[in-house]
Amino acid sequence: MQKLEGCDDRAMVLDGNQFQVLRWGAEQLQAPVTELSPGEVYRDDKGKTLGLFGKAEERARVTFGGVGTTIWVPLERQAEAEAFVADVNKAIEAA
Repeated sequence: MQKLEGCDDRAMVLDGNQFQVLRWGAEQLQAPVTELSPGEVYRDDKGKTLGLFGKAEERARVTFGGVGTTIWVPLERQAEAEAFVADVNKAIEAA
């Protein structure tokens, strides 16, 4: 089992061929990896529009093709997120 902790009490879990998105420790989504699109990680800072929407944060978005499969991680943990996405993408390809 692999877990990627994100911002705002969100996380992703890969457990064999099952994928979960957690929020506040509760499961928000569970799906077999066969139902996911290949994941991607890209920069998506928060509060970049004049700082009107809360504190500005440098972060990366981690997504597998939909809003329900998206979390954000601090930018300094982008490499960890990319490794997690690579492992999930391998599971998608193998399934």
